Amino acid sequence: MKKILGMFLAVSIVLSGIVAFAETASPAPTETPQVTVEPTVSPGTTVEPTETAATTPAAEPTVKPTSTPTISENELSTQFVLNIDITSHKYIIPNDVTVELYSSSDELLGSITENVSQDTSSLNLIFNVPQYRMGEKFKVKLVSGLRSLKYYDKKIEPDGILEVQTYGYLNENGEYVQNNGCAMNGNPNYDKELCMYVSGNFLQDVSPRARIVDGVAMMPVRAIGEAMGLKVTYDPKYDSVVCSVGSDQVIFNANSAYTTIFGNDTYAPHATVYIEGSLFVPVRTLAESFNSSLDVLDFDDHLDIIIGESPIVKEYRNRTPVNKNGITSRTNYLVWVSKHEYKVRVYQGSQYNWELQKEFPCALGAWNTPTITGQFEYIERTEWDYPSYYVGPVLRFYNGYALHSTLLYYNGTEYDGRVGVNISHGCVRLHPSDINWIANTIPFYTRIYITE
Repeated sequence: MKKILGMFLAVSIVLSGIVAFAETASPAPTETPQVTVEPTVSPGTTVEPTETAATTPAAEPTVKPTSTPTISENELSTQFVLNIDITSHKYIIPNDVTVELYSSSDELLGSITENVSQDTSSLNLIFNVPQYRMGEKFKVKLVSGLRSLKYYDKKIEPDGILEVQTYGYLNENGEYVQNNGCAMNGNPNYDKELCMYVSGNFLQDVSPRARIVDGVAMMPVRAIGEAMGLKVTYDPKYDSVVCSVGSDQVIFNANSAYTTIFGNDTYAPHATVYIEGSLFVPVRTLAESFNSSLDVLDFDDHLDIIIGESPIVKEYRNRTPVNKNGITSRTNYLVWVSKHEYKVRVYQGSQYNWELQKEFPCALGAWNTPTITGQFEYIERTEWDYPSYYVGPVLRFYNGYALHSTLLYYNGTEYDGRVGVNISHGCVRLHPSDINWIANTIPFYTRIYITE
């Protein structure tokens, strides 16, 4: 009975379209060399033995014989192992990859299907085949799941076939190696990556990622809306999302292409849909609704989508200094004190997207003790007591400067309730109800922005 040894024929497919492994030619086996040690003597010279020569035997050369493998023990196999390494840098579309193995006479030996996703690093496909010897040829058929498969200079698409051949050799240590490996390059099915630019800024680390859906570029609405400078709010009652700047609004309805743009009903080229828990909207619809330019640059493995600055958003920002000047705050509140108007305005939102919440009249520092200008942060809440009156609450933002109430008697009535005048030692005074609203609304570290 023949002795059957399990062995592997490994086919490595690298799905980057870049790397290929080369088969290594086997070195020819060598015969065991015959070694003879002869003394070297000049002609006419007599050699006398020395004491060392007489007592020390001559060294014998050591030669390790090369073992010869038994062919019947090394050439047989009953398996064909296809190892697929997936190293694509593109976003792979999750799908099933199916590969079939045929004999050289076109007999189907096996079919294996494995799932490939973006997180798949490798596949190991083991085909059980009839016993064969090294040198046997096989045919690998790509059925589906890859765009193409390449073996050296031969390339196939689905339903194409590549022929491979097994072989064995003696390595430099005289060991028999079954080199039934080969290398193939695979091109996976993938989405083109969308690289989004808004007003010259590249949107990085957006999750979930932007993608093409049914031929339409789609992106999470909050990510693109806020990048454009829009206020993005979700309405759970109607399962809709509103992108707005001032009174201009675009309303997208979940699971529907029905869209309202500045009060006019229309249909977007694709329905607003949930993907990975986030609402995705058509990029072009949102950009062009606010008169932003949109350019698309098509590359081999990605698209650059470039959205220009919205003139509608720009005009809105220029209405108030807090948006025009890009004032930031560590909280989602901002207080602007306009000295020439004797006004305190409280905003909510974020940089370039501050929405006015309340506006109050105020008193400022006297001419010889003026109110400071600049950008500060609200750092302490306290109350200041004096012999005849007190002020409170006190929202201190820099040294002895603060927003606080007008002067109050201890019974709560106003000792001096004037506003719209320069009268304080540098602080900003507000009516009690107004400063109480501010104190109960803004958190510590809110930006206090004071202009002339």
